[in-house]
Amino acid sequence: SSRGKERKSRKSIFGNNPGRLSPGESAALAKASGKGPFDVMRQTWEDPCSPYNSPASLSAIIRTPKCYHISSLNENAAKRLCRRYSQKLIQHTTGQLLRTYPAATRIDSSNPHPLIFWLHGVQLVALNYQTDDLPLQLNAAMFEANGGCGYVLKPPVLWDKSCSMYQQFCPLERDLDHKEPAIYSLTIVSGQNVCPSNSTGSPCIEIDVLGMPLDSCHFRTKPIHRNTLNPMWNEQFLFRVHFEDLVFLRFAVVENNSSAVTAQRIIPLKALKRGYRHVQLRNLHNEALEISSLFINSRRMEESPSGNILPASTLFSMGERKAAVTCKVTIHGIPSPEPFTVFNISGGTTAAQLLHQLLATTKGTESCAADYFLMEEKSFISKEKSECRKPPFQRVIGPEEGLVQLLNSWFPEEGYVGRILFKTREENLNERNVFQEAKEDAAISSEDDSFFVQVHDVSPEQPRTVIKAPRFSTAQDVIQQTLCKAKYSYSILSNPNPSDYVLLEEVTKEPASKKSSTSKPSQRILSDQECVFQAQSKWKGAGKFILKLKEQVQAARDDKRRGISFASELKKLTKASKQYRGFVSPPLQLLPDSPQSKDERSACSLAFGDLME
Repeated sequence: SSRGKERKSRKSIFGNNPGRLSPGESAALAKASGKGPFDVMRQTWEDPCSPYNSPASLSAIIRTPKCYHISSLNENAAKRLCRRYSQKLIQHTTGQLLRTYPAATRIDSSNPHPLIFWLHGVQLVALNYQTDDLPLQLNAAMFEANGGCGYVLKPPVLWDKSCSMYQQFCPLERDLDHKEPAIYSLTIVSGQNVCPSNSTGSPCIEIDVLGMPLDSCHFRTKPIHRNTLNPMWNEQFLFRVHFEDLVFLRFAVVENNSSAVTAQRIIPLKALKRGYRHVQLRNLHNEALEISSLFINSRRMEESPSGNILPASTLFSMGERKAAVTCKVTIHGIPSPEPFTVFNISGGTTAAQLLHQLLATTKGTESCAADYFLMEEKSFISKEKSECRKPPFQRVIGPEEGLVQLLNSWFPEEGYVGRILFKTREENLNERNVFQEAKEDAAISSEDDSFFVQVHDVSPEQPRTVIKAPRFSTAQDVIQQTLCKAKYSYSILSNPNPSDYVLLEEVTKEPASKKSSTSKPSQRILSDQECVFQAQSKWKGAGKFILKLKEQVQAARDDKRRGISFASELKKLTKASKQYRGFVSPPLQLLPDSPQSKDERSACSLAFGDLME
């Protein structure tokens, strides 16, 4: 038909009537004898004598020599170019517009993933707007930047010749040697009304890091059963990112029982603010949910390059662009009514530059910068109240040290909080002297305010233990420390409560003379609130404390009482037996004048004793 002839005679951007050839293959090259179109195309790129290899760009094959020409490629053709000629496609898009559209085989109006095309510099990625799927939500997140005007500047590595990785960047590369990635810490703290249509579900959060294949990863939190109003996760995830300019974070609220996504949100990694933030969630149609949000904490740790390894952030961006990024830093200790002052700094600001800026804007400081310096202070956070608080770590910041790198090196997850102090040389010297004196006083006072006590019969495995306790410690305090330090045996595991134990004091007094025999030790039980140090200081001989169960002490008391009552009953029985038999011993009267020796008295008493028996 005439319409078919017009279609055949119409020129294409790939040449006249390219047929089934993929983009980048001309019809003239396909006529080579004995070779298929893909073999011919591979030969044109690899053969240095080929006329198509001299321009070293796709413009020679994709017939768009003019800057105002635009190429439209099928989704599959664009993917083949991305896989085979990644760097040449990026070079082509630096001066030419390129457009991709979904393949005709997508009869369900689904969309291709646009991120692989954006990574290769493709300016226009057409999508089916009638389908609200992940690619369309990702496209909305991409162009929300720059005020939603519809234009977003490509990363510098795709067009800027001053970038160190220009014409060397391959997005599909799986291994980037000698490039240190940035480390991101993301904590999902809690959520608020995460499932608006289901109040009894069990939600969990899925986090997808969308970027180049090397940076992509997936995380999932544990489900919170039957709580969608205010679930608490408090889970932390760490991931590495090499190419930060085109990385997106996707938060999806998934119902654990049905695996259905109830809410989602995609944000660029560059738009993620540091610290604690509320992320407003959206429904599957990318419409904002007013009362649904996630409470997160994010942080970026600076790379720690060593040897030949360079930070990836410096390789993929311009030095001017990095220096133009402004940050806020808080300085404490400046002479002013406020306890701290906030300053704006750039990416390349050093400590000396900030110090000059600080002296120029602060009143009441002298103009000589040599009398002042900046100090880094890290205050350690004690997780438990009983834990001893550590003194803060302080160091002087070097004049040429970068402040942004210093701020990124702080890691609160390790248990400390950092800040920057403004100090003078004289103030620092006085503080050192005061700190040294305080340290010595604390050492002396700690030695004077504590004492050592030895407790016996702690357990069968540990017959005794020595603890160091404050002087005001009571018996219950010493028992508690003893149980904590002791090796737990079955007896202690069955009675772990310190109130079930008592301290038994056993003191052996020193004999009055060396010839006298050893005295019997005296024992007494200390009350629960009795001071152990005072009881120990009253000892006038060898003494010790014995750990006893209250049940054992009570049993010993009962046995003693039973022994006393048995002796009294036996005495009563003996008296009754004497009266029954009628033996009454007459009183023995000795005349005072009759001389009687001791032997006779003893014999007389012995005779009477035999008579009574």
